[in-house]
Amino acid sequence: MNATTDYNGGGMTMEKNYSRFLTGQMGESLVVAELGRLEIVATAFSGNLPVADILAMHGRSTLRLQVKAMRKETATIGLGNLLNIEQRGPKQIVTKVAPLDDPDLIYVYVYLGGCLADVRFYILTLSDLQNLIFDGYTGYLARNDGERPRKKESKHASIATRDLETFHDNWSLITGRLGV
Repeated sequence: MNATTDYNGGGMTMEKNYSRFLTGQMGESLVVAELGRLEIVATAFSGNLPVADILAMHGRSTLRLQVKAMRKETATIGLGNLLNIEQRGPKQIVTKVAPLDDPDLIYVYVYLGGCLADVRFYILTLSDLQNLIFDGYTGYLARNDGERPRKKESKHASIATRDLETFHDNWSLITGRLGV
């Protein structure tokens, strides 16, 4: 069902697209449910906190988690907080942002798939994510002589589930930190 919003009282209505919100909500809810299976108490903040999507707790230990839900096997990611990109004409020179704000912050990428049976979780740290993105992006640039074929000054990259496979169901990262 689409929500309808009336703007300026003029009777003109525009359909509001909740797709992005729903994607995030589904991802967070699935992570909270999976943490519950692991006997970890968790709550989602649905975008209301800038530093965490989920707060997880076991005993007296707490942990902040960032969740990134994906409807497709590939997602776009902004590079600003992970990589420094210097534009030299059409070429990009890339280095890692150092230090990261919170290199040990845990990210959970959730591939939603077409049904619950297709859902996959990838659990890694911000530092792991930075390394993946750096390796993938610099490899991409190397294959293209240091230039992006299109949108030469873009500071976005993509990440695919195949890139995250090493971190598939890496729940021990969370359980280890919480002492479960």
